[in-house]
Amino acid sequence: MKLHFVFLFTLFTSMVFPQKEIEVKDSLTPYIDFLQKQQFPTAKDYILQRFDTYDIVIFSERHHQDISQYELILDIVKDDRFQGNLYTEVGVFNSYDDINQFLFNSELNPQEKTEELNRIYRDLDYTELWGNYNYYYLLSELFKFNKNRRDEDKIMVFPLDLVFDWDDFDNHSQYKLFEDYAENSVVDRNTIMGNHFVASYDFAKQRNPKRSKALVIENTYHGYIRIPKYLPHPTQPYIYSTGEYIYKTFPGKTTNVYINYFKSGEMGNLSNNGLFDASFEFSNIDNIGFDLKNTPFGNAKFDLYNLGGTDYEEANFDYIFDGMVYFHPVYEMELVTGIPNIYPKEFEQVFFKRLSIIDGIPYEESVSENSRYLQEINEKRVQKLNDSIILKIHGQINQWKK
Repeated sequence: MKLHFVFLFTLFTSMVFPQKEIEVKDSLTPYIDFLQKQQFPTAKDYILQRFDTYDIVIFSERHHQDISQYELILDIVKDDRFQGNLYTEVGVFNSYDDINQFLFNSELNPQEKTEELNRIYRDLDYTELWGNYNYYYLLSELFKFNKNRRDEDKIMVFPLDLVFDWDDFDNHSQYKLFEDYAENSVVDRNTIMGNHFVASYDFAKQRNPKRSKALVIENTYHGYIRIPKYLPHPTQPYIYSTGEYIYKTFPGKTTNVYINYFKSGEMGNLSNNGLFDASFEFSNIDNIGFDLKNTPFGNAKFDLYNLGGTDYEEANFDYIFDGMVYFHPVYEMELVTGIPNIYPKEFEQVFFKRLSIIDGIPYEESVSENSRYLQEINEKRVQKLNDSIILKIHGQINQWKK
């Protein structure tokens, strides 16, 4: 009876005291009209629908620590409509074999599963640890999802980053050579990841033609499929992003999707000064996807990332991205770091040795300097954006009110 009363009271108050319509600036009106006058699929359904037309969908993820986007990714790949595999910027390329042996091993008990996942995760990156929990969560959930499925229905994961093996490094000089190569080499990391994708994708299709689709997770500009001209050398035949490499290798079969986020490297600064976010906020929409072409959003100036310089030709959003999903306001993001007991007592020496190699300091000094850090990465921590950033976001949104 109490629930009925609450419902009737809510209905009565909404009828007697209707919510006041927000008056917005004229330049925002086309965006709100576009959102309110059409029916849109959810972010999940939109991305799945992209696979009806394309074999390869590149998802340009937001903050590496955001957990919600990986919840979305898992919802997509677990759906029966998804007939493909997952390809990720995260993870050194040579870890793909260990990852997929783990994902296909239905015999592991819970303790064995944790031990094997931790072993793989400790060697996933060319730093001491990829400390973002969402990728660990992704592998853990896919293991559970695959466990009771036939091999031909199991999902594979292919990491695309540089080849690296900690067993090849004994001192700081060796590590510094690799670091310089990774950061300054004329052999571009984007090209390498693109090449790794092509090799992995061809292998996966040959292995199991029924899973011929690819969801590719890249961060920010790595996911752009068309790069504006570099004006000092506009005809220079150079690949600037992994997405562009894939797009040019598989023309007509590749598309990409942008998820709402900040300008790259500018925490709290929204695209077009909050124009997009205000549109969704004032329309009470928080989970949709749509094509960008011939929309106000697609026609808006692209201002997320200028590829490290100011000499690029201006472009609109629909030049860089084919589609967009809005998946919850960015001020609701949860940033999750730390992996529970990833370096237990018996592996502490490995952790300190790796940091001594990275930092070029004696082992004893590494222990002294990094003991607190070890405690931090061994614990899962959930953080919201700090209050000053949230206040800044709301300020940019609310300025679009009249």
